[in-house]
Amino acid sequence: MRVVVLLCVISGVTFTSADITGQHPASGTCLCLTGTNVHARSAAGLSGSIVATVSKPECFKFHGGILTKDGYTWYQLQHVNGHNAWVTGTFLSTSTAFYCFGTPSTSGSGICTDATAKEFACLLLYYAKAGNITLWKQHPSGVHDNAYSYNNINDACLGHAASRSNYNCSECRSPGAPGGHVCLSKTLLYYIVLVHQKLGYIHVNEIAGACHSCTSKHYLGRAVDLHNPSGQSTMMLSLCTFLGGWGQNEGTHVHCQFNS
Repeated sequence: MRVVVLLCVISGVTFTSADITGQHPASGTCLCLTGTNVHARSAAGLSGSIVATVSKPECFKFHGGILTKDGYTWYQLQHVNGHNAWVTGTFLSTSTAFYCFGTPSTSGSGICTDATAKEFACLLLYYAKAGNITLWKQHPSGVHDNAYSYNNINDACLGHAASRSNYNCSECRSPGAPGGHVCLSKTLLYYIVLVHQKLGYIHVNEIAGACHSCTSKHYLGRAVDLHNPSGQSTMMLSLCTFLGGWGQNEGTHVHCQFNS
């Protein structure tokens, strides 16, 4: 219950209108899905080819087109699986631009349905783009892939599963980091937000990326490594424990993980 109360304190981004049929939002307005497995089409109307299947909590910027056809009002959305696709207003809600802060990316895969996790990820991405935190765009190993912490957070903000690394290391020689994708834990994301709010600037080294022990919770989307400036590890570990996690000071960074 303690965590739920804390989540309510920070959560302030809400959908402003469900079913936008008949509305004329400005171009660039953030529109979010309210249903699951909704067809996005190449053209307005039921005869338009399906270019993607989208679900809540995915959000897209409004491209500007509105057409009424086949008994529905259709709205054109930007960057839906590489298309400016059309979705009926019955499955859309308007929201703040905050939910559309992610940069369209192909590194994530699949849909993660936890709207709270998405909200925290978008907040972290906002902090990063404002220069208040750093989400690392590299791994200590020097291996290049799509599983950097920045990409992980960007994908989560888009409502997608985050990429995991796929290479061997001394910590896990076989089979190595598993690759694939994972939905990030909302508790983990909230922990990172809380650390920033308590300590100010922070540097997020790794979330689901890099190579760790073969059974690491990083690969479950439930662990983070934070750069460990002098004097900050105690607070980081205390917050980790407070939220029900387990952490340790590993010298250059603080590791925190959660069971869910």
